[in-house]
Amino acid sequence: MFADLRAHPLKALLVLLIPALTATVYLLYTVQLTRNENDGQIGAVLDDTWIHVRFAANIAAGEGLSYNEGVLTSGATSPLWVLILAAAFKITTPALMQQVDTAIFLSAVGQIVAVLAITGFGWFITRRAWVGWLAGMITALTGRMVWMGLSGMEITTFTALCVLALWSHVDDLRNGRVFGWRTGILAALATLGRPEGYLLALLIGLEAIFLTQRKLSDQNDSSVSLWFRFLSTWRGALGYILLAGTYPLVCLLISGYPLPNTFRVKSQLGREWPDLPYAFFWQPRVDFGWLLILLAGVGLGWMLWRVWRNQDTARVGEGLRPSPTKIKINITGLVYSVWPILFVLAVLFMGADRYVVNNSRYVAPAIPFQALAASIGVMVIATSLQRSAVRDQQSTKIPSVSSVSLWFKNFVPVFLSAALLFFAFFTGRGQPSNVANDVRQLRTMHIAAGEWVTQNTAPDALIALNDVGAIIEISDRRVLDLEGLVSAEVIDAVRGTSKYSCARDLPLMRLMLQQRPALIGVFPWWYPCMTGWPDLLQPYHVFTIMGPTVIGGGEMVMYWPQWENWPIQAEMSPQTTPIDAEFEQGIWLVGYETAQVEGGLQVTLWWQAQTQPDMDYTVFVHLTDSSGEIISQHDSPPQDGRFLTSLWRTGDIIPDVHLIPLTSPLPPGVSVNLRVGLYPSAGGANLPRVASPIDQPDHVTIPLQER
Repeated sequence: MFADLRAHPLKALLVLLIPALTATVYLLYTVQLTRNENDGQIGAVLDDTWIHVRFAANIAAGEGLSYNEGVLTSGATSPLWVLILAAAFKITTPALMQQVDTAIFLSAVGQIVAVLAITGFGWFITRRAWVGWLAGMITALTGRMVWMGLSGMEITTFTALCVLALWSHVDDLRNGRVFGWRTGILAALATLGRPEGYLLALLIGLEAIFLTQRKLSDQNDSSVSLWFRFLSTWRGALGYILLAGTYPLVCLLISGYPLPNTFRVKSQLGREWPDLPYAFFWQPRVDFGWLLILLAGVGLGWMLWRVWRNQDTARVGEGLRPSPTKIKINITGLVYSVWPILFVLAVLFMGADRYVVNNSRYVAPAIPFQALAASIGVMVIATSLQRSAVRDQQSTKIPSVSSVSLWFKNFVPVFLSAALLFFAFFTGRGQPSNVANDVRQLRTMHIAAGEWVTQNTAPDALIALNDVGAIIEISDRRVLDLEGLVSAEVIDAVRGTSKYSCARDLPLMRLMLQQRPALIGVFPWWYPCMTGWPDLLQPYHVFTIMGPTVIGGGEMVMYWPQWENWPIQAEMSPQTTPIDAEFEQGIWLVGYETAQVEGGLQVTLWWQAQTQPDMDYTVFVHLTDSSGEIISQHDSPPQDGRFLTSLWRTGDIIPDVHLIPLTSPLPPGVSVNLRVGLYPSAGGANLPRVASPIDQPDHVTIPLQER
C-alpha cells in the first residue's frame, strides 16, 4: 500500500509535505481570523458539534451513551467520533468550553490526514507523484474543506477513512487479495464514522467477490472461482463485522432499530430526485467551477476505461502499455472511480437539500475524490499531448516548429493544474470569513441561550428544544428534543407527517402535554402551527442573529408554555358538566360549560376522540327555545378551524369554545336548549349518533335554565 512512498522516501516527503503544510497554514490562518473577530475565542460553527461533545463527555464520565442523565439513546450519528472525543476528554479532562476546542483540533487533524491520504492514493493509482500532489493541493486549498476541518465534526475523519479504505482495497486487487483484513477494518471505521460507510463497504465487498477476475491454476469452473473468492473474504468480513456490527447492535438494544435516531429523523428517501441534476453538480460547481467538473469527467472516463481494459498495466517510457502477464487482474478497481458519484447520489436520495444544508457538510466527503478525478483528467490530457508532441517531433522536419509544438503541449497541463489550484482557492476564499461568522453567530444565539437557561430554570428542569447541543451541554438540563435526534419518542410521534404543518406540530404538543417542559425554545418558523396558536406560548426571551447563517433560523425564542390554553388537555376542567353522547367516527361529547359574556353566550364543548376521524367536521351549536326554534347559532370547525377533526388522535380531550351571538342577554328564568352536532365540512348530512334517543339521531339536546 505504501510501497511507492517507501521506495522514494525523499520524494514522498516532498510530495506529501507541501499539501499537508498548505492545509495546516490555511487552517491556522482561519483560526487566527476567527479569534480576531470573536474576542480571541475559537468555537464551534454548528450546534451539532456540541451534540457530539455532550455524548462524549457523558461517556468519559462513565454515564454511557446518554444525553439526558441515566437515559440511554442511540442519538449519535458518528459513534467513532464520539469515542475519539471521549478518549481525548478522559485523558485531558478539559473544561466545558475547551471540550469544543478539543473537537475542533481533532477535526483539523482529520483534514490534514485527508489531504495526505488523497495525495498518497493519487500517486498510488496513477504511478505519478505529481497527480497525487495536485489532488492533495486542490483538497488543501478548497475553502469548504477548511470549514469542515474547523467544524469539530466527524466529516474530515470520515473522508480520510474512505480514502484509506479504497486505497487498501485497490492494493488488495493489485496483490490478488479479496477484501483483506486491513480493508475490512478501515471500511468498518468509516462506517462507524458515518452511516454512508455501509455503502462503501457494500461496494468494496461486491467488487471483491463479483467483479474481480482471479485465475485459479487448479480450477476452471467459474462458479467454484466465485465461491473461492467469497470464502477468501472472511478476514476482511470478520474484521468489518466485529467493528462495524457493534453499533447497530447497540442501537437495536436501545431503540429496537439498527440505525441511529439521526438517520431515522433526517432521511427522506427519494424526495431529492426531481432536483437531482442541479443538486448533483451544485457543490463542485460552487467550489471549483466547471473546469474541474469537465476535467473530472475526463478523469472518470479514463478510470472507467482502465476498468474495461481490466488488465495489469505498467508505466513504460512516456505512456502505458499492457504487461506480458497472463493473469488478468483489475489493478485499479471500479469502486474508487465511481465512489464520489454513488456517494453523492446516496446522500441526495436520503434527504432533500442535503447538498446545501450546513455548508454542504453531507456531500463534502466527495471533494477529495472530485479533486483526484480532475487531477487524473489533467494527467490524461498531459499524456495525450506528450505523445502527440513526440509524433510531431518525429514527423516535422523544421526544428523550431517542433520545439514550439512540444513547449505548447507541455505547457497546457501545467496551465490546467494551475487553473485548478487557482479556482479551488479563489472560489472558496470566503470560507475563512464564514467560519468566523458562524462561530460568532453560534456564540450570540446558542451559547448565550445556554447561559440564559442556566440562570432562569431549575437544575432539574425539562427543556423542549429543536437545537439541543450547546444549550443543554452548557445548562446541563434534561431535554425533550423536538427533532427526535436524542428523543426517540418524537420520531414515532411525528412519523409520516410533513414539516411546518399542524399535522407535525400537534403530535409534539401531545408529547409536551405529557412531559410538561418548563421552557420551550424553538425557531418559530419551524413550528408555525404551534407558535402561531393564540395564547398557547408566552414569549419570554428572543435570541437574534443577523446575516447569512448555517443555523436553522435567525431568531430563537424561549417561550413559557400556557398549559391551560393548550388545544389538547389531559383532563376536563372541574367546572365542566359531564355528558355522554357518542357520535360515529369515534367522536364523543363528554362535557360542556356555558357562560354569559359580552356579545353572547359562550359555550365550551369538551370532545374526546376514541379513534381518528377520517374527515373534517364542522360543529354546530344552536341555541333554541322550548319549542325548538333557533334563537341563535354558531357553526365552525373545532377551535375555530385550528384543530380539525382529521387531526384528532385516540385519547385526545379537546376543549372547543363557541360564542353564540346575542343582541341582548337572555331574560332570567327563560328555558333554552343547546342543540349540538357535527356535519362534514365539505357538505353533507349530519354525523349520526351511536345508540341515540329516537328524537336526537344526529345531535345532542342540552337543556339550559338561564338565571
